Amino acid sequence: MPTTNSEVKTVDPNYWFNRKFWDKLKTTDPRSTKSMNKGWGKLTTIDPQWQIMRMTETFGPIGWGWKHENKFVYTDKLVFAEVTIYWRDDDTKALTNSFGPISSVQNLFKTNAKLDDEAPKKAMTDAMTKAFSHLGLCADVFMGKFDSSKYVDELYKEFNIKGHKEVKEIK
Repeated sequence: MPTTNSEVKTVDPNYWFNRKFWDKLKTTDPRSTKSMNKGWGKLTTIDPQWQIMRMTETFGPIGWGWKHENKFVYTDKLVFAEVTIYWRDDDTKALTNSFGPISSVQNLFKTNAKLDDEAPKKAMTDAMTKAFSHLGLCADVFMGKFDSSKYVDELYKEFNIKGHKEVKEIK
């Protein structure tokens, strides 16, 4: 990002427009994350309700400022969720801007062979999170910045979080 007047002169004139949403959405409140280790490595998950709140703060109430459309495809063992995100155009006020569909897949059955009635919701939530990330929402998580304890410590200061502890770990 440009930091001096001389750098600003060399920036593409569309730079600020192109990054309008990204820069507003890129930083994640660490209280909305959880650290998880699935056996093949550590990852950071993001509270989906917090993501919906950030979309609402940025674009307006769901259904007016933004929306998502979901399509589910089932096979014998899997459910696929395809999610498309729409947001309001500043000029026309119509929900014409879109991204997607983004697809995610979940097993329909748990390891004990019982039906996982949460599978469609899990697939939809994963696809929504990925679609939101293309607008810049929680970009710091997807760019690996949450792997740095120094970065997370700075976020605790930025969000004025007192009594900072390690990010919760789910096993």
